[in-house]
Amino acid sequence: MDSLLAVLIVIFFGLFIYYWRKKNKTKKWIFLLLTILTSVIFTQTPYYKEQSVKNAESQRINSSKKASLSSQKSKSSSIKKDKADKSENTNSKSSSEKQRHKSNKISRYFTKKKAEGLKLGTAKNNVIKKIGKPVRNDGQMLTYDDFILYFENDKLVGGNLPAIQKKVDKKIAKEKEDKKNYESKLKGYAQAFGRKPVDTIQSMPSVYSADRVEDNMVYKWHPEGLPLMFRVDAPNNFTTVYEYDKNGKYGLLGRVLYQGRTIYQKPATQVVYQ
Repeated sequence: MDSLLAVLIVIFFGLFIYYWRKKNKTKKWIFLLLTILTSVIFTQTPYYKEQSVKNAESQRINSSKKASLSSQKSKSSSIKKDKADKSENTNSKSSSEKQRHKSNKISRYFTKKKAEGLKLGTAKNNVIKKIGKPVRNDGQMLTYDDFILYFENDKLVGGNLPAIQKKVDKKIAKEKEDKKNYESKLKGYAQAFGRKPVDTIQSMPSVYSADRVEDNMVYKWHPEGLPLMFRVDAPNNFTTVYEYDKNGKYGLLGRVLYQGRTIYQKPATQVVYQ
């Protein structure tokens, strides 16, 4: 039945075309109406409905496939874009880190140069003002990125920078030299005091004060720029010169600077006649 209707539709439509070309209006409209009528009847057959359902299902499956492919393409495109964005962000971050590292390196270089120019004895607050805030402040020590500075009583006394250590070595060498010169000067004055004749000392009471302690004669002298000195002339004609120590570190009178025979009078000047 379904096949017959399909054949009739084709025949009627063919005859419609034929008579439309022959310009036979009556038969043309008859076969057009028969074509339409047969088509309507055909659409109500089970075969046509089954084919319609299959076509609809096929269209739905095709649409679903297209949507899935479109979604996959969109997802793939999104993934590629995310990867590109991540790569761009990574490159940007890497470039930013390199720039920041370079900036920090330059900053550390100038901080180090400023520290090398510091003078020993500079107050800690002034050090921070000159070279910047440290990474750590431990009271006796300031820690920076590339070096450490040491302090005593909030005064700069050293560091692990070669330039600072060089200043420390120079200071130590100078202090040793100054101490050596001071000792030499101190002992030279003590020797001159110990070898000075008694009559000369006693003739200058404004310079040398004198006291008798039991059987000993004690003379006091305070040369400019040096500590107070005591000269003790014992009854056995022996003279000892002490550096006075108010803390008593070296005994009651202090550290011994000179010992020798007591000279009472200035030797007479001998005139030799030729």
